[in-house]
Amino acid sequence: MPQGSGVPGNGGPGSGGGIRGALSRLLGRRAAAAPTLADDRAKQLARDPDPAVRAGVAQAPDAPPELLYFLARDPSPAVRLAVAAHLRTPRQADLLLALDDDPAVRRQVALKIADQVESLSRDDTAQLWTLTLSVLEALARDDLSQVRQLIAESARGIAKMPERMMTALGRDQIAEVALPALGFTGRIADDDLVEIVAHAPDPRVVGAVARRPAIGARVSDAVVESGDTMAITILLENASAEITPQTIDRIVEQAPPIEAWHEPLVKRPNLSEAAAMKLAGFVTQKLAKFLQNRPDLGARPGSPITILVQQRQAAAQATGTAAADESPLGRARRHYAAGTLGEDVVTQAFGTDMDFVIAALSLRSRLPPAVVNKILLSHSAKGLTALAWKAGYTMRFAFQMQMLIAHLPPKARLSAVAGGLFPLSVEEMEWQLDFFRTLVPAEP
Repeated sequence: MPQGSGVPGNGGPGSGGGIRGALSRLLGRRAAAAPTLADDRAKQLARDPDPAVRAGVAQAPDAPPELLYFLARDPSPAVRLAVAAHLRTPRQADLLLALDDDPAVRRQVALKIADQVESLSRDDTAQLWTLTLSVLEALARDDLSQVRQLIAESARGIAKMPERMMTALGRDQIAEVALPALGFTGRIADDDLVEIVAHAPDPRVVGAVARRPAIGARVSDAVVESGDTMAITILLENASAEITPQTIDRIVEQAPPIEAWHEPLVKRPNLSEAAAMKLAGFVTQKLAKFLQNRPDLGARPGSPITILVQQRQAAAQATGTAAADESPLGRARRHYAAGTLGEDVVTQAFGTDMDFVIAALSLRSRLPPAVVNKILLSHSAKGLTALAWKAGYTMRFAFQMQMLIAHLPPKARLSAVAGGLFPLSVEEMEWQLDFFRTLVPAEP
C-alpha cells in the first residue's frame, strides 16, 4: 500500500466520521468543536498530557502520516499500540515500532505487515518495499515466537524475500516458526538445510526440509540419518530430491516393516537392480508387478526380477494368500502382528487409504470398524481425541486426525495440554466412545 494513502479505518456509519468524531467520542464537549488535524489545535491534542487523548488522535481514521510518525515515539504504550495498528502509519514509524520495548506493540506491527506484505511485494515502489523489508527483518529477530511465526507465515510464498531472513527463520528452535519458513518458495542453501536437520527441534522440521524442491544429495543423506520415518517417507515422495543409489540401498534395508516407504521406493528413479530385487521380495504383489514392468528393470522375459515376481505369485496362489496380502485389513493385521502398526504408518494413509486407517484403528482400539468409521465421519474433536487415546496413540495423532481427516478449523480443534497429555479426562473419553457405540446398530 502506498505510504500515506487514505485507507478506511475503524469508523463506520454513525461513528461521527474522521478525527472530529473520534475526538468527540473521547472528550465529549471539549472535542465536539475540535478542528481538523491540519490545524494547530489538533497538533496540540497530540501533545496533551492525557494519554487517552493522544491515543484518540492516533486512532482517528484520517490521522495524517506525519502526526502518526510523531506519536510513534509517545511514552504511552497505548498510544504507540494505536499507531502500530493504523494503516496510514508511515513505514519509517513501523520500523521504530518493530523495535519497541512493548511486545504488544511489536506484535501489532507484525499483524499489520503480515496482512499487507503480499500485495506490497507486487504493487508498491522500490523505496516502500525496501522499508517494508527492514521492518520484516527486525520482526524476524523478535524475542516473541508469535511475532516470528507471523513473519514466517506471511513471507513463505514470496520468492523475493531475503534468503538470509528466511534461512534464519528456518533455523528457529520453535517448530511453529521454522515450519512455515521452510516452506519458502525461494532458495535456502543446501549447507543451511543440512545444519537445520542436524539441530531440528521437532521431527516435523526434518519433514519440512525433506519436502523442499530440488534438495541435494547431502540434504537427503541428513534426512535419512535423522531416522524419522515420516520425514524419510516425505523425502522418497519428493520426485525432485536427489538421492544417491547408496542411500536408496540403505533405506531399502530398513524398509520391510515400514509399509509407507514401499510404494515411493518402488517408484524412485535410478533404482539399482539389487535394490529392486530386495524390494520385490517383500512389497505387495501389486507393487512387485510394477517393478517387473519398469522398462529400466525387468520388462523382459527371463529377467531376474521377472522370475522372482512370478515365483512369488505362484507361491501366493498355492497358499491362497494373495488376496489377503492386498486387502487393507490384511495389511493392518500384518503390521499389528509385527508390532509396526505405529502412528506414522497410519498417518501416511490419511486421505488415500481410509479402509486401512479404519482397520488399523479398529485393531488398535478393539472397537468395531463401524464405530471407528462413525467417529471418523463425525467431525467431532472430542470423538477423534477419544479414538486416538483408545488406540494407544498420542494427542499429536489426535490433532493430525482433526486437521487431515476432519479438516476442522483451528478454533474447533483440541490441543494437547502441558506435557503433551490429552485435554480430556479418561471418564469423558470413555463417555465419548460409549456415545458413538450407541449410534451404530448392534450386529446380529
